[in-house]
Amino acid sequence: MLMVTSVNFAKSSPLRGIDCPMGRTESVKIDLAAQEEFDKLVSGRFGILPNFFRSAQTAPELIRQLWGFAVAGYLDNPMPSVFKERLFVWLSRFCPMRYCIVRHVGFLLGHNHGHASGDPAAVPQSIEEVVRLLRRPTPWRRDMEFTYQLLEGLTATIETWPDAGSELEDAIFACAAVLFVEPARSERAKRALIQVFGTRRFEFFGGCLAFIRTAHYWTMLHPEIHSEDDMQTLMRGHEELARLLLDDPEADRCEMGERLFDELTGLRDLHERKELERAKQALEEKDRQKDEFIAVLAHELRNPLGVIRAAADALSLIHPQDPRIGRVAERLDRQTSAMARMLDDLLDASRIALGKVSLEIERVGLTEILTDVLDEQQARAQQAGLRIISKFMSTPCFVKADRVRLRQILDNLVSNAIKFTPAGGSIELSFVEEQAHAVITVRDSGVGFDERFADILFEPFTQEKQGRDRAGGGLGLGLAIAMQLTRLQGGLLSAESPGINKGAVFTLKIPLANGSQDARSADTATIHRRARTVLLVEDNKDIGDALADLLQLSGFQVRIAPDGPAAIEAALEITPDLILCDLGLPGEMDGFTVARTCRTKASLRSVRLVAVSGYSSAQDHADARDAGFECLLTKPLTRQSLLVITRG
Repeated sequence: MLMVTSVNFAKSSPLRGIDCPMGRTESVKIDLAAQEEFDKLVSGRFGILPNFFRSAQTAPELIRQLWGFAVAGYLDNPMPSVFKERLFVWLSRFCPMRYCIVRHVGFLLGHNHGHASGDPAAVPQSIEEVVRLLRRPTPWRRDMEFTYQLLEGLTATIETWPDAGSELEDAIFACAAVLFVEPARSERAKRALIQVFGTRRFEFFGGCLAFIRTAHYWTMLHPEIHSEDDMQTLMRGHEELARLLLDDPEADRCEMGERLFDELTGLRDLHERKELERAKQALEEKDRQKDEFIAVLAHELRNPLGVIRAAADALSLIHPQDPRIGRVAERLDRQTSAMARMLDDLLDASRIALGKVSLEIERVGLTEILTDVLDEQQARAQQAGLRIISKFMSTPCFVKADRVRLRQILDNLVSNAIKFTPAGGSIELSFVEEQAHAVITVRDSGVGFDERFADILFEPFTQEKQGRDRAGGGLGLGLAIAMQLTRLQGGLLSAESPGINKGAVFTLKIPLANGSQDARSADTATIHRRARTVLLVEDNKDIGDALADLLQLSGFQVRIAPDGPAAIEAALEITPDLILCDLGLPGEMDGFTVARTCRTKASLRSVRLVAVSGYSSAQDHADARDAGFECLLTKPLTRQSLLVITRG
């Protein structure tokens, strides 16, 4: 039986730039029996008949050819069904038309919503699993350098497809999003995926991406395609799922909207594209300059901070009769410590942005570090009216980490808990060993956060956006830095909260270490003879005098040299136990030259040399060691840092 229908091309064609005579009418014959057979084929595979395959009824042969592409690139693609469907849902985030993401979430949920990738044996996902997938940070809201390095660091292609929700799946999906959204600027993402899959598997992966992209473009050309009743009913009963599906800020990300449409129809000329590219490069250069400016600014602020810090430490050692002096000293100590933390955060944020963070991964005693963090934070907690509870045994536990950076992460997490927990509350620190990781938990009874805020909790400068009290101050960098440092050490950091004023839980996972304890462990650290005579090489008189006072009050004999030649002369005269030398000295003899010169003098070859600088990149530390320094201390120097370097 044949039925004749007609379609009229409207006055404004959806394909701008393509000649469609106004008012022309075409007659199209549709074989209803063939259509019924086709509908049965599609619904038999999916478990339902998607509206997608009801479109273009005036050109049924075209929709059937599109079905052939769906079968080859998506349905019969040898990738696992749930993996394909999660990939389809994830990439659908970036298309402005929401039909595909809604329908394929239904397939992922299974049951009466259809079959994932047309596979009736596929295990359905829960709504919670789908929500976690949709809440993952996109490539434009995460550190993609870490993601690329994770995949590029694989020594062999994977033997099995990644598990749903795994870190490997997350990294693969992030690279897939770059390839899907910006195909012309995704060479590194493509190389990383080939590294993971190998060339043959990558072709299947790419075929699936190609079909997903085609499906989205088709829905843009057919905005009349609406979500089926089953998904509309589902979304009415799940507010968060509906918000994630229908109100995603990333929905306009994909290059299938106005720009690509114009390019396909010839309305954008080459000059305009070049102008946009130049503007993009200019913005990237401005961003790089901003990061460098932050690093220089932090360095310049360290000198006056050094004077204040040393003066505060000196006051605390004088023990004057007037109790107000003691209170001043405490106040100076608190404020300079806070300022130092902010500067360190700014520098760390800059180093991370510039990719200049260097780690020394070794076997580290976790129990020892946790105990130190608790001891240091106990006073702050008591002052805030809080209890810190430790729930871990003293049994040794060793992890693969950078000792200093792991301590920084834990300090940030505990400091954050103290800052956002009202007086009378509690903070609990615990850890357990689970498979290949040590799992550290910081649980507080504080102000918590809204569930939606979890997406941006670890982004820089987001503290003010949340509903938390700002009384604790800070720049909102601590958690962002903790996240980046955790990733660089192969760990995972996450946060959960039942809601506002219901507390929060931060979970840190760090790989466990195997084998014997590293020789660089604190328990086997090299013991130096105690320094009694110190030569301080510093061209800033205030800094030199302040540090000299601090050292003298701590029981050391101190001599100050203002430049390189004076330092060499004084060193040869007194043969000090320790030389503390600023690297940025005036004249032609900087701190590096002072160190090299000292190592050429027979009487000074055994003298301990320690560099001091406001700069502290991995290259700065390496250059200091190459010049003959034992180590590099970062300004401002504190009583604690000086006691460590001068200890016996």
